[in-house]
Amino acid sequence: VTVTYTTEDFVRRAVGRLLGIRRRGDGICSACLVGMTLERLHTGWRRSEIELAMGKVFTIPGALDRLPTGPCARCKRSMPCLGRSS
Repeated sequence: VTVTYTTEDFVRRAVGRLLGIRRRGDGICSACLVGMTLERLHTGWRRSEIELAMGKVFTIPGALDRLPTGPCARCKRSMPCLGRSS
């Protein structure tokens, strides 16, 4: 049996790890998460692939929490963010 992973699967896993090391309630905006995810994944990924997958992660966050618009813990701009409640 061959298991095929999508870009969204890799991005979702990387974002979960990135948010897991932050304090509870800290939110990170999509733009910052794209950059942080690119830093975390190997160099073969294109920014456009990550951005497209990040849009899906923000639309259906799964185990992640969509936070109300507020300051990003990284860039401090006010925009919708993802975080972890627990």
